[in-house]
Amino acid sequence: MLFLTVYAGLLWLGNIVAGEIHLSIHPSQGIIHLGHKKTFICKVEGGDVDTITWVLPSGEILEDGDQQENVKVTVSEYNAQLEVTASTMQVEGTYKCRSIGESEEDLENHVTISVIQDPIFQPFTMFQEFTEGSDAVVQCNVVGIPTPTMTWMYNQREITPSEHYQFQDNGYLKIQNIQPSDAGTYQCVGKIESRNVENVCDIMVNVRYAPRFVREGPQILYSWLGNPVHISCAVQSHPQANMTWSHNGTDLDATAQNSSIVLEVRLDSMDQFSEYVCTAVNALGKVSQSVSLREAGIPGSPQNLTAVPLSSGINVSFSRPEDDGGIPNLTFQLEWRQNSNQEWSRMKIDQEHYWIRKLEPYTMYMLRVAAINGKGMGAFSNTTLARTLSLREPDRPKVTSEMEEISNSIWIFFKDSESDGSKVLRHIISFKEVHDEKWNNVTVNGSDSYLLEGLNWASTYEVKIQAENSFGRSQSTYLNVRTLQRAPAAAVGEQRRLGTGGVVGIILVIFLALLVGVDALCYRTWHCGIFQCLSVHLLGRPNPGAK
Repeated sequence: MLFLTVYAGLLWLGNIVAGEIHLSIHPSQGIIHLGHKKTFICKVEGGDVDTITWVLPSGEILEDGDQQENVKVTVSEYNAQLEVTASTMQVEGTYKCRSIGESEEDLENHVTISVIQDPIFQPFTMFQEFTEGSDAVVQCNVVGIPTPTMTWMYNQREITPSEHYQFQDNGYLKIQNIQPSDAGTYQCVGKIESRNVENVCDIMVNVRYAPRFVREGPQILYSWLGNPVHISCAVQSHPQANMTWSHNGTDLDATAQNSSIVLEVRLDSMDQFSEYVCTAVNALGKVSQSVSLREAGIPGSPQNLTAVPLSSGINVSFSRPEDDGGIPNLTFQLEWRQNSNQEWSRMKIDQEHYWIRKLEPYTMYMLRVAAINGKGMGAFSNTTLARTLSLREPDRPKVTSEMEEISNSIWIFFKDSESDGSKVLRHIISFKEVHDEKWNNVTVNGSDSYLLEGLNWASTYEVKIQAENSFGRSQSTYLNVRTLQRAPAAAVGEQRRLGTGGVVGIILVIFLALLVGVDALCYRTWHCGIFQCLSVHLLGRPNPGAK
């Protein structure tokens, strides 16, 4: 490959040296955007020529200074410039640069010019409006070279053909039976796939429709004399509707607020408790809706009153009355007392539960509750009784201890004192050696004794015991206990240790056994030793001879 490159270069140099003349055109690519200009330079290389000309696609020759509607030629000694204005597609074609060389041979090169255009949108209505129920055609005019393809977007999603959406041959979007929910911003997208270029245009689509109420159906409102009430109605429509309130056929002054209208009724007389009509009108239709204003009543009594006693209070809960008198925004009056001779204590609350605090412990209370609306307070609920609980934690437990025989464990026994009827739930035992700082804690549930095991020998321990019920822990009862000096060996699985006398005795026994063994060996083998002496002198056996 390197050899071929070098060879081609030498051949090119040789041709230049030999005086070969040729024409080059810069730039060699003839792509021009529609409406833009581009200049092409035809240059003589390798020699001299007399003239340089450009030949149009039609065959017409243009020399220095020649000019047509979209083409202009300027020639100098060594080059000729062709300026092309792509005002129309008609400038497309093959343009030739031509001259006569020193050898009187024609020299020629060419460039092919093509016109392109990115997608652009031609003038059209950016705000398009249609009537509800019609078949709407949303227009969008996009052009480009080559012709772009068109797609549509709505709510950031590409629209695909369906029974509701259809694409026409010219790229327009047809919306069958358009509805107010179809209103919004649509995006028309023009794209040239071959060059991967696109352009996007936003189109606002509005839908005209007759007024419709936001809240459908008749309404009933409750109030009472002297209490002003505000009645409102709201509609959706396009264009905006004209709204009015009327009573017995007479229009009333009301306050319009965008797509709603508010009427204030002062309720000075019973005649005002009647029907009020809201009417909305635009160019596409008219709708009316009535509101019935009625006199409110006092609420019924709350239901299901329950009381859960605590140590210094009572948790009260109940359900709303079945009849709220037409006014659902209720408050409640909660009352309580210790006996029928006392005045009721009372509290206004806005929920169906309340915690009455700071009551006397272990005391019976009477409780009741009533509902209140703007018209007044209703009947009280049935009275409920509840006794508060004791505040007391247990007294100190009575504690005894007992040492386990031949072990390093101690039994702790506890007996509870008075706790005002509140059951003791557990005992907490804490213990440590007197010289330690950290306490060890044990919780004992459902038992009146506990065995402290694994204690150190000959050690003094501090022990404290507390009783606990639902209200807290008692004060501590303290004990000081001491473990044994040392357990018998059998008690802990140890062997007895020998003293100095025992060791000496064992050594003497071993020495005596060796002495008897050696003497017996001498007696049997060599007929000498202590045994031999005893047998001769005491038993009268003959002496085999001194050895």
